[in-house]
Amino acid sequence: MTNANSTSFIEPTIQFVIDRIDQQRARQADFPHITKGGKWVYTEDGVWTGGFWTGLQWLAYSETKDEKFLHEAERLTQRLLPRANDEVNHDLGFMFYPTAVYGWRATGKEEYRAAAVRAAESLAKQFNKEAGFIPGWGFFGGQNWAGSVLIDTLMNLPLLVWATENGGSQDLLDVVTKHTETALRNHLREDGSVYHVFVFDEKSGKPLRGDTYQGKSAESAWSRGQGWAVAGLSMLADMTSRTEYASAAQRVAAFIESKLKDSPIPKWDYAATGDDEPLDSSAGAISAYGLVRLARITRTAATFSWHLPFSTRFRRNALRRPMPSRF
Repeated sequence: MTNANSTSFIEPTIQFVIDRIDQQRARQADFPHITKGGKWVYTEDGVWTGGFWTGLQWLAYSETKDEKFLHEAERLTQRLLPRANDEVNHDLGFMFYPTAVYGWRATGKEEYRAAAVRAAESLAKQFNKEAGFIPGWGFFGGQNWAGSVLIDTLMNLPLLVWATENGGSQDLLDVVTKHTETALRNHLREDGSVYHVFVFDEKSGKPLRGDTYQGKSAESAWSRGQGWAVAGLSMLADMTSRTEYASAAQRVAAFIESKLKDSPIPKWDYAATGDDEPLDSSAGAISAYGLVRLARITRTAATFSWHLPFSTRFRRNALRRPMPSRF
């Protein structure tokens, strides 16, 4: 049974988030990408993050049915649609699931469905058949990333699963299966944590080494990467009913929860132990989402005794100390 006190924060939280979305929406700006000095840095084409902000517009519209959010969601989605043809971009799921897929569900517009399927096909074209993975390239300057696989890609694969059910080729599911097998065989460590990056021989697929791009070290556990893993695996398990994905997600979840006994908001890397280390609320949010998806498919004792309570603790604590609005 759900304790009313444990969920009483939900409605005020939703309203708080919608109000913040509306403040930024009113600026009619480009895509918020990152912050510097507490202020947004914007991009014209959405880089790889444009789907997140646009997706928030669709969610705000879904919650409120307010046309101002629909207008902004459609304005930004239209700007992203040409990116469906990107073929050097492993983040197409981030860009098109929260935008074109959600837009199609909300409006029924065929151009959104078609664009999402096209984006899925563009992502699948990047699959290295000989090596068994989608490279983690796209936005890293002149470095050669043809043999590097990012854990982030797991959260882009649900777009391919969705596409197989909405007009796309069934071959897309084979890409999902083979890439995920490669990731679980190499990224997932004994303690349930994951490498951010794993490097392979791009021709043979021979595993070479674990690495990182944003973590503290190759062998550390970058907290957002752990979130990508538990959320991506839980989504894939939910969409495909593959028990090995759920089992892997449970291992990552156990690792995350073991590191957050004192605070539900993680430091930027789980190997960063100093008191003054930056916290990463995005890592917490992604992880909390993954735990909710995992709870939905496992419904075990751990689900109700730890996964859901942890997710609730994160959401409560994140809203107790929101960042100031300095757009």
